Amino acid sequence: MKKVISLAFMAFFGSAAMYAQGTVHAACEASVVGYTETRIPSNFFTFADLKSANAQGTTVQISDVLGSPYLADAFQKGALFYGEERVGTFYARYNGFNKEMEIKKTNSPDEVAKALVKDKNLKFVFDNQDVLKFVAFMDKKGNRYDEYLLTKSKGDKYQLMERPLVTYKEGKKAANSFMLDVPSKFVHRTELYALDLNTNIASQIPSKKSKLIDFFDDSEQIQIAALIKKKSLNIKDFNDLSQIFDFANTISRDIAFKE
Repeated sequence: MKKVISLAFMAFFGSAAMYAQGTVHAACEASVVGYTETRIPSNFFTFADLKSANAQGTTVQISDVLGSPYLADAFQKGALFYGEERVGTFYARYNGFNKEMEIKKTNSPDEVAKALVKDKNLKFVFDNQDVLKFVAFMDKKGNRYDEYLLTKSKGDKYQLMERPLVTYKEGKKAANSFMLDVPSKFVHRTELYALDLNTNIASQIPSKKSKLIDFFDDSEQIQIAALIKKKSLNIKDFNDLSQIFDFANTISRDIAFKE
């Protein structure tokens, strides 16, 4: 009998986990409660209070800083999934400074947002088709992190992921009356990663073609190298990089040498 992964969210957005037995009603797209489909709960997820503005060691007040800690300031509608199973419809935005997914049941300004629990089975699919999911990854120095990454390409074996990075740059007071103060600001940048869906671990895209080819399975490397050479692909160009990963996901067709 196929095992059904059951999900239940608290009817209110509290900061402590809810434990329960019995059945959970789940079906309504626009709400966590009032569901009609009965399932046996095996996992319960909750929401935590958001980090304070000084979560990363600074006492900065957000209103005094140029720029934004968010990828998009406004909450955007989307669907929350556990694996491939849809949990429900929510409104969310990603705080790249605190590395938190802020989420609400409604788009009401009166509703206080909470932080979505960090679980690698969870992903949020915005209505514009952007996908944010919690992923384990390694940077170029071999350091391991667990953060939300943005899915940039689809595939059954490999996916291109983007790491949104928001850092805080302290401002400076003017040295004299002839100079202006330099305001503090949030600085946005991104890094690209390759996710191996077999291991669910992502690796930062290297700067050399040879190292990129090493990322793929041994049986795929010759064909990928041939594709890169044939089309003179530049792995620093996102469109060229996407071609490589699209091809890697269809490599069984052996099309690298075709015109």
